[in-house]
Amino acid sequence: MSHLDTQEIVKQLADLTGALTSEKDHTKLLDRIILGCMYLTNADGGTLYTLNEENENELAFTILHNRSLGIHRKPRDLPPIQLFNSQQQASKLVVVQTFVQRETINIPDAYSCTDYDFSGTRNFDKQLSYQSKSFLCVPLQDHEGEIIGVLQLINAIDADGEIITFPETQQHLVESLASLAAAVLTKRRLIDAQRLLFESFIKLIGRAIDHKSPVTGKHCEQVPEIAMLLAGAVNKTDQGKFADMHFNDLDMYELKIAAWLHDCGKITTPEYIIDKATKLHTMYDRIDLVESRFREYKQHLEIEYLKQYALQNNEHQKQAHEHLTEQQRQLDNDFDFIRRSNTGSEFMSDEDTARIISIAETSWIDAENNLRQLLTKDEVDNLCIRKGTLTEDERQVMRDHIKVSIDMLESLNYPKQLQQVPEIACNHHEHMDGSGYPRGLKAEDLSTRARIMCIADIFEALTSPDRPYKKGMLLSQAMTILGRMVEDNHLDSDLFRLFVESGTYLNYAQTHMTPRQIDEFDITTLPGLN
Repeated sequence: MSHLDTQEIVKQLADLTGALTSEKDHTKLLDRIILGCMYLTNADGGTLYTLNEENENELAFTILHNRSLGIHRKPRDLPPIQLFNSQQQASKLVVVQTFVQRETINIPDAYSCTDYDFSGTRNFDKQLSYQSKSFLCVPLQDHEGEIIGVLQLINAIDADGEIITFPETQQHLVESLASLAAAVLTKRRLIDAQRLLFESFIKLIGRAIDHKSPVTGKHCEQVPEIAMLLAGAVNKTDQGKFADMHFNDLDMYELKIAAWLHDCGKITTPEYIIDKATKLHTMYDRIDLVESRFREYKQHLEIEYLKQYALQNNEHQKQAHEHLTEQQRQLDNDFDFIRRSNTGSEFMSDEDTARIISIAETSWIDAENNLRQLLTKDEVDNLCIRKGTLTEDERQVMRDHIKVSIDMLESLNYPKQLQQVPEIACNHHEHMDGSGYPRGLKAEDLSTRARIMCIADIFEALTSPDRPYKKGMLLSQAMTILGRMVEDNHLDSDLFRLFVESGTYLNYAQTHMTPRQIDEFDITTLPGLN
C-alpha cells in the first residue's frame, strides 16, 4: 500500500462511508465502492458480480471498470456466468469458486495457477492485448449469511508500475469494503422487495374490486394507465399552463399508487347495486316476475269472460269478446312500455311516470281470494327513476364508496413520499365549480394530480369495452362528453386541452379500446377547447 499514506486511506474510507447516506442511487454507490477499492489497492480493474434474483444459478455483471482499457460502464451485453452445470457441478471459474467456497481467493499469477479455469481470461487478454495477472476475489455476504455476489479486482500495480500480488493488508481492507457493497445490495433488495410487496397488495385490492363485479371491468387497473399517460404529457409539454410544471419520479409513483386505490371504498358497496343493469334488478331482473303477473291478470280476465259467456246472448258475447281482446292488447302495450322503461336508457317524462302509476292501480282478486296488483310500490318507485337505473337511495350508497375510500386511506400511516395519496385518490368525483361530491371542493382545493384523476376516472368509465350490459362508447362520444363537462366547469380545461392535443386520449384508445370504438372525428370541433 506504498502508493497511499494513512491520511489518504482515511479520507477515501470517510468519503465512501459518507456516501452511504448521501448517495440515493444504489448503482452509483456501488460504483463508488468499486472505484474506491481500485484506488486503495491501485488495481487496474474491478468488477462486481451479483446473484440474479430471478435465476439463482447465475452471476450477472453489474459493474465493470478497467483503467488501462478505458472501460467504465455497466455491462449490458455480457452473458451471465453459470454457477452450476446440469450435473450440479460448480464451474471452475475463480469468481464462481469464490461464491461457492464463501471465502476470499487471492491469486498472484493467473497464468501459473492451475486450480481455476482461466481460459476465458486468456482469450480476453489475447483479443485486447492485455495481461490479467493478479486477482483478488471477495464474496459479498448479506445479513442472513447468504452470498449475494462477488467483488473482483485485477492487477495490483506497485509504485514502479509493475503488477504485483494483492498484499494481505489490502485484502483485509477490500473485504471490509465488500461488506459495505453487500450492505448496499441488501438494502436495495430489501427496499425493492418491500416496494414490490406493497404494490402487489395495492393491485390485489384494485383487482379484487374489479373482479367483484363484471360491471366494473378493469376500471381500477386501467385508470392508473390513463392518469400516468396524462401526467407524462404534462412533463413533456413546453407550452401553455404546464410548460414549467414537472412531476418527478416520486410524484409519478405517488400518482400511480393513488390511482390504483381511488375506488378502494367500493369493496363495501353491495354487488346488487354495482350490477344493477335495469331498474328492476336486485339479485335478478324482476321484469320476468312482472311479466308473469301480467300473464296471470290476462288469464284472470279470460276466466271472468268465460264465466259470463254462457249467460249472455250472442250480441253480448261478441261485445264481451271484443272488450277482452282490447284489454289484452292494452296489457301487452303496457308491458312493452314497462320493459322499455326498465332499461333506464331513456329519460322518464312526467307523462311516462304518470302512466307507470296508472298501470300500478290495476288490481284483481285471485282464485284464493287474495288482492293482487300488477305492480308493487317498490316496482313503481324503481320504474319511475327519471334517469339511469338507480334509485336516489341506491345512488347515495354508490356515492358513499368515496366516503369509505376517504376513511380507509386517511387512516393509513404513509411514508413521506406518499403523503398526498388520499388527496389525489379521493377527489376524483369533485368538480372545478364545487358541485361534485362528497365534499364539494372547488378548483383551488384540487391539486393538478387530483384533477388528472377526475379525467382518467370518467374517460375509462365511458370507454371501457368490457361491461356486460352495454357496449363501449365511441371515442368521439366520450371525448364530446368530457368536453361538455369542461364547459360546465366540472373538469380542468387546461388538462383536457393537453389530453386532446398531446394525443394522450388516442394513445390509450389504441391500446385498450376495440377497433369499433375508435372512430374518426375532428378534434377541433370538440366542446371545451375554446
